[in-house]
Amino acid sequence: MKKIVLIMLLASLWSCRNEQKKETEKQKNQTEQKETKPAFDRKAYKMKGKKIAMSTFKLFKGKIESIGKTEGLPGAIDFCHKNAKKLTDSIGKANNVVMQRTSHKLRNKDNKADVDQMAVINNYLESQEMHKELTPLVMKDDEGFVHFYAPIKLKKKCLACHGKPEKDINGKVLESIKKYYPDDKATGFREDEFRGIWDIKFLDKK
Repeated sequence: MKKIVLIMLLASLWSCRNEQKKETEKQKNQTEQKETKPAFDRKAYKMKGKKIAMSTFKLFKGKIESIGKTEGLPGAIDFCHKNAKKLTDSIGKANNVVMQRTSHKLRNKDNKADVDQMAVINNYLESQEMHKELTPLVMKDDEGFVHFYAPIKLKKKCLACHGKPEKDINGKVLESIKKYYPDDKATGFREDEFRGIWDIKFLDKK
């Protein structure tokens, strides 16, 4: 009887050791796979993001300047209100990305920043306060999508719609802004001041 109990005990111990060995090997393999898995190419995504953001900015700039010459700034504001989202969606689809512009001082409430975007915005605001250079960022979200974030700094020409009311923005332009965006907060900026961010979300998970 004692021999049987001893054999059973030894068999149980052997089984436990085998299970522990298998679990250890499994964890080791997972660690090795994680370590050998190549990280996504931040530099490549940064280059892609810059290219998309720049081409989009140039497109918007061209449209606004063209309409501004024929219809004035109120006409340009009307164009942006009706077409900004359509244009960014179209460019995003062509590049397999989702594009958004957002800010700490919104003009269009539909562009409200999410938690990740607000963290990036606050980071840029802190950097601006400390007189640090604002540079693009590339990072992954919790779902594994790569995002390209780039700061938007106000150009001198943009003061006509985003500068100080009555000083930079004339009465007719203010009326047009309030017509489409009654809760507008996107005024009072100075030239070269941080205005908001581009968020370009790449849909090809890496």
